[in-house]
Amino acid sequence: MKKKIVSFQGLEGAYSDLVCRKFYKNFKTLPCNTFQKTLDAVTNGIAELAIIPVENNIAGRVADMHFLLQNIKLKIVAEHYHRIEHHLMAKESCKLKDIRKVYSHTHALSQCKKKIKKLKIHSIDYMDTAGAAKFVKESNEEGISAIASKLASQIYGLKILANNFEDEKENITRFLVFSKSSHNIKANQKIITSIVFNTKNVPAALYKALGGFAVNEINLTRLESFFVNKDFKQFSFIIDVESHPDNKFFQNAMKILMKFSTKVKILGFYKASTFRK
Repeated sequence: MKKKIVSFQGLEGAYSDLVCRKFYKNFKTLPCNTFQKTLDAVTNGIAELAIIPVENNIAGRVADMHFLLQNIKLKIVAEHYHRIEHHLMAKESCKLKDIRKVYSHTHALSQCKKKIKKLKIHSIDYMDTAGAAKFVKESNEEGISAIASKLASQIYGLKILANNFEDEKENITRFLVFSKSSHNIKANQKIITSIVFNTKNVPAALYKALGGFAVNEINLTRLESFFVNKDFKQFSFIIDVESHPDNKFFQNAMKILMKFSTKVKILGFYKASTFRK
């Protein structure tokens, strides 16, 4: 039987790859160069699912994803939270005392800066963590290392010199899962619905638009804004609410939201991760 495919952005060994393998053990993983290509793999029928990181409790939201969500045709069908564990790695022959440089993604470097400073090694930005591990493996330069996942060390044959190299142990990234269509989920579970909308250019539009959720006692767990044009005149918002779309109170709240918005789009609904508990 042919394995289903789940796509992710990055090289093999990226943290998104690790998350794919953790939550979708029976799927084959598909590396993609960009977030857009990751989503396109599902749109074009190459993959059944796409996994995208959207926010980190230390680094904040992931750039570019908000703009992709504006016009996306796929549906969010799940969320997963994963603790990011950074590891310092190098070639088998290299010892910790020999390390002079460390390569990794800028966020990984910033999340390990105290330990990098303590070891007095020079940090160098790289496009991604798995790519840094691959570069170190293929380079002839002496005394270089990478910060990446344990999976990356296994894939590229590198030795871990220091486990859990991150400064803060509670380093959590939230991932969303995309599919062509929504899954059938019963309303008697804890459900999160994600919505993107543009408010009308009138006083207190956001306050009035969200007022329906307050009146109907529906909890908002996320509210983010971003500009949708270059002249900074139009805001778009993404919200996560604790409700199934079939809930009558949710539908009442949506009527008010649409009254004060120029565009409203439900991105998907899905079971709340057990991490939220």
